[in-house]
Amino acid sequence: MRTVFKLFLVLLLLFAISTPVILSQGNGTTIKSEKQIFILGKKYYLHKVKRGQTLYSLSNAYKVSIEKIISENSMLLSDGLKRGIEIKIPVVDASPTNLSKGNDTFIYHTVQIEETLYSLKNKYLVSQEDIKKHNPEIEGNNIKVGQVLKIPKVNSLSNNSQGDYYFHIVKPSETLFSLAQRYRVKIESVERLNPEIINGVLILGQTLKIPKGNYSSEETLIIDHNNTDDVKYYGNDPLYFEEAGTIPCSEFSYNSFVKFKVALMLPLFISENNLAAGTGKYYKKTEKFYEFYQGVLLAAERLKKSGVSIELYVYDTKANSGEVRTILNKSELENMDIIIGPFHSENFKLAANFAKQHRINIISPVSQTYNSLVKTNPFIFMTNPSTGTKVANMSKYIANSYDRSIIVIHNGTNAEKRTIELFKDRLVKTFASYENINEIVFKQVNYKLSGLSGVIDALSVGLDNIVLIPSTDEAFITDIVTQINYNKKRYKITVYGMKSWESFRNIQIGYLANLNCHYGTTTYVDYNNKSVKNFIYQYGKTYNTQPGLYSYLGYDVAYYFLNVMKKYGKHFQFCLPVNQTQKKDGLMYSFNFQRVSPVSGFENNWFGIVKIDKNYKLVKLK
Repeated sequence: MRTVFKLFLVLLLLFAISTPVILSQGNGTTIKSEKQIFILGKKYYLHKVKRGQTLYSLSNAYKVSIEKIISENSMLLSDGLKRGIEIKIPVVDASPTNLSKGNDTFIYHTVQIEETLYSLKNKYLVSQEDIKKHNPEIEGNNIKVGQVLKIPKVNSLSNNSQGDYYFHIVKPSETLFSLAQRYRVKIESVERLNPEIINGVLILGQTLKIPKGNYSSEETLIIDHNNTDDVKYYGNDPLYFEEAGTIPCSEFSYNSFVKFKVALMLPLFISENNLAAGTGKYYKKTEKFYEFYQGVLLAAERLKKSGVSIELYVYDTKANSGEVRTILNKSELENMDIIIGPFHSENFKLAANFAKQHRINIISPVSQTYNSLVKTNPFIFMTNPSTGTKVANMSKYIANSYDRSIIVIHNGTNAEKRTIELFKDRLVKTFASYENINEIVFKQVNYKLSGLSGVIDALSVGLDNIVLIPSTDEAFITDIVTQINYNKKRYKITVYGMKSWESFRNIQIGYLANLNCHYGTTTYVDYNNKSVKNFIYQYGKTYNTQPGLYSYLGYDVAYYFLNVMKKYGKHFQFCLPVNQTQKKDGLMYSFNFQRVSPVSGFENNWFGIVKIDKNYKLVKLK
């Protein structure tokens, strides 16, 4: 199956909600706009100014003060109100259901179009579980337009500081401006944390939640030109070739009398799938492993036609460590020339130790958690690069287009923080080779706490803003990409995201294209490629179905490694070229295996960059 973005025609912000209301005006009529937008949970009308309209007439029509209209559109109205410009006017909702009731501990919120539990969680800074706890009528995570929800609000605390916030009780003459100055935060940050504030008016005795800072940071990374990228690659190990009977790379010559013995270890659950055959479904989602197996068979068949002899041993691991131990105890395993799999980390660790003991090259087709294994086992081949390798390659690509400002937007998770620290380290080492760059500005925004105001504060006008978002949270990505997209006209923005975004169902691909979205990937299928078209034809002819991604993976892995065995023999791991620029392209994978220490195994060093173009197509750049 082909992995593609699906374009959903869903307007996330703009929508018509009511019949136009006609109000009298001195020289005619003013019609309320039908368009509304949500910005950080606040609702606005989008009004296109017509001839004869004034700030006074708009104030009367929308029941909003002139001062408020000006403050919300300060840049647009710097030269006065002009015909044709589109301004935003706050929606005044007099409904008591959106106001706090006396000394109640809740805010009563009426659900609007496109609002979700996730957006309300961010708006009111409470957990989804707390919202559901006080609203038992909510089924699952589904809320309905018009539904009134009880949102727990912050109580007055004896201690005026807790965690990331201060709690301030409003005193006479205090305003949002004076509080923002006192606590050195943005007015928008205070309003976002206290949605009960209406039209900027504070109530005497009201308890406000004040952020401890703006939750965005800026640091200068100093470039040490003596501390360059420290990754070194090692060639053949001369000690290994002292072993009796080992043929040096340059002297090996394949002939058809040599049969390569290949062990393929997959969690096929053959018995269980035989029982499930009548249902039309695979047991426990094992379809992808059968796709992998079918891809391997097509590669073996192609090589057979070129004169390569192969004995393929297929073992069903059942994703069980005990089963893997039983397989490894079989007498024929010691005589294998290569082992592909197993897929699961614990099982691969068992097989890798066996392979090292018997000097058999073993292939990991997918990411493994035991990256430390490869450091001490020269027989392991990791086809999927580690996180460090991916970050290093992304850093090198960004360095080529760097313009003095890099912004990372995150949600505060530990995984994101680890990735950011790794990225900073690799970025500094990458720029060490740029003699004219001695420092770079690196900005971080915790979107969970600062919202869009933190992002806007970090963006630079006139510069190409490189925005990295190292998250795989679909709800978070959908929200931030939508918000950034609506500010694209003012800023030059290129977003760098994650490969998993392409499978998100709710994010609009038009937004990603508009933001010049790039992401790094270890897999890429060019469906216009002649070899890919031929593979699809052969696969359909043989199996009467379309290939899945694991079909391409199985084909690429088998075809690459059987070819290098044909060229160098079973000890090919010490014959591969050391030059990093030499890579071999498959149908979906590209291979460029390197060792990072004299005794380590090999890691695939290839990491591609793709972007979404204006035609909503994925284009490979690197």
